[in-house]
This record gives sequence, C-alpha cells and structure tokens, in this order.
Amino acid sequence: MDFGRPVGLAHPPFIIASLDCRELGTLEQAIAAIDAAADGSFDAIKFSRMPWEWSARLFEHAATRNIAMLATALDESAVERLDWLGAPAFYLTFDWSDLELVARAARTGKPLMIQVGTASQAELAEVIATARANGDGGIALVQSVLDADLEGLDELQRHGAVLGIVDRSACSEIPRAAISRGASIVEKRFKLRGDGSTLCPDQISELVRDCEQAWAALGTDRQWTVN
Repeated sequence: MDFGRPVGLAHPPFIIASLDCRELGTLEQAIAAIDAAADGSFDAIKFSRMPWEWSARLFEHAATRNIAMLATALDESAVERLDWLGAPAFYLTFDWSDLELVARAARTGKPLMIQVGTASQAELAEVIATARANGDGGIALVQSVLDADLEGLDELQRHGAVLGIVDRSACSEIPRAAISRGASIVEKRFKLRGDGSTLCPDQISELVRDCEQAWAALGTDRQWTVN
C-alpha cells in the first residue's frame, strides 16, 4: 500500500505523530506541530478533533513540509471533504456496524487505516471484505497497545492487512517490539508540553531512528534512512 511512499514489511516503518487539536488550542500550534514532526523525519502527522476551519491551512502546510497529513473520518461527508483536501488515506475509528462508511472511503481508491478497537475477528473480517469489495487502495489495521506484550497483534495477521500500533508510552520499547513482530506502522501519541510547545525534536528523531534500526535488524539487506 502507498501513503505517499510504499508501506509494508519490505519498507522502513511508517511513523505517525498523533495529536489532539483540543490540547493544541490554536491553529498556530498545530502548524508548529507539523514543523516539529517534519523536522524529526516523521512520515505523517494525524490530528484528532481537527476543526474544519483549520483543515485547508494544515493540509497546505503539511504539503510544503513534505509530510503526509491524516485526519479521522467520522462520517461519509468527512470522507468527501478530506478527499477533496488531498488526504493520502482515511483513518477510520467508528461503530463497527457502519460498513457504509468503510465502503464510501474505499471507493476513493485511497488506503484505509482502521483502528480496530474492540472489534471481534468476525467483525474485522466483515469490514475488510467490505473495503476490498469497494476499492483497491489497501488496508492497514491499527491496534492500541499498552505494553511490549502486544496482546492481540498476532491475531490481526490472519487478515492479510498491513499491521500497525498506536502507542502512548514515552519511550520506543513498545514500537521496537511491535516492528519485530510484523508492525509496519507506528502511531505515537503526543501531548502538549508544559512550556506550551508541541513535540521535542530530539525525542522524535530518536524514536524514528530506533524504529528504523529495529526494522533494519530483521534482514541483512535493509538500511534505514534517518541515521
């Protein structure tokens, strides 16, 4: 699958900085977050609860910094608007009965990144079947994880989708463990720091380096791109 560059086991991990716009508070801080993520060599930045009045400016700025921008599509109208804005993929997290939303996003031909939540294996199979019947952009299943045990990650592999994790920890131990077990996407959630800034450049550069080194260690023909 392609998020602006190929994503999968044969490629370095696709790393996303994730932030909540309610914590950022202002458009200027959201723009600063894009700059920090781009400076730290992240592949993408994802904003949750993004005000629509910010969206065009943020997509435009992300494009100038050559970083993919993702946003959650909560309904079909959001899919249409995000597609018009140039979103490289659709991030879905929703009631698992909403197969119409899955189908609408898949029909754009763009990749779907689906946060699995508490969905059962049968529900996931239905979602994936719906997506594949309506488009060919590719599917990534992303699971929130609490520790390096990565409970449930292995079960997702049976669906034949690209695997990813959502990690809220302050270190790179969990992402490294996930990459060693087949994860190709790492979404790292950040919060606004006490001084009002967003992301620490040293912290995010270290995370990207650690993830790419973990991927490179899985084969003798692999090279990471940051350090």
